[in-house]
Amino acid sequence: MELCLITDKTEFAAEAEKVGIERIMLDLERTGKRKRQMGRDLFISDHIVASVPRMRAVLGKARLVVRVNPLSHKSCEEIDAVIEAGADFMMLPYFHSVDEVRGFRSLVAARAKTILLVETKSAVEILPTLVKERLGDEVHIGLNDLRIGVGGIARLSHDRLPINPEHVLAEQVRLEAGIGWLGRSFREDMENRRRPGELACEVELIRKAINKWESAPEEALAANRKILREEVAGWEAAISA
Repeated sequence: MELCLITDKTEFAAEAEKVGIERIMLDLERTGKRKRQMGRDLFISDHIVASVPRMRAVLGKARLVVRVNPLSHKSCEEIDAVIEAGADFMMLPYFHSVDEVRGFRSLVAARAKTILLVETKSAVEILPTLVKERLGDEVHIGLNDLRIGVGGIARLSHDRLPINPEHVLAEQVRLEAGIGWLGRSFREDMENRRRPGELACEVELIRKAINKWESAPEEALAANRKILREEVAGWEAAISA
């Protein structure tokens, strides 16, 4: 499982690469997002196209992922600018039809790899076609528009979270996820308040947990899934009480 960190802070990204984080992501998506996520206390990025060449300049091995805006008449210009600035992966959010995905692939024109962000009911329904026709190099299942849930990886050293972050990570291993997304709480803690060596320690904890769960028997993974479901149900009950 590769790890992906969302940030536009170049110094932080360079350190992340040094400690083994394989992907850095810039998030340009803003079109319609505030309205869709109104009242949900979710992250709205302030990243800009100008961040792409700055980030590319500090990265060596780590691959640069850029989430662009949903397909529109402005997409051609945005996609060209991002690719020319050095993006390795382009992520398409909030699509609804096969034709949208085909249009996106046509604009990218094999100049970068593509990630399809499945976060609408219609996108779920066309997913078999997208996979059959190989219209994306990767598929990422979104959480916030399909249903508010948990999925980002938090710091495993935190033991006071309502849901144990290792249980989330173990479930992702069970599902054979290829990418682990470092969550907002992980990023905010490390971006703003990390001590020397702390990021390396946190990444090492995640790697060890991934290795542990990848070699765990099926019954252990099933037991973890049961515990995770119970934790999520308990958390939902607590916040709705």
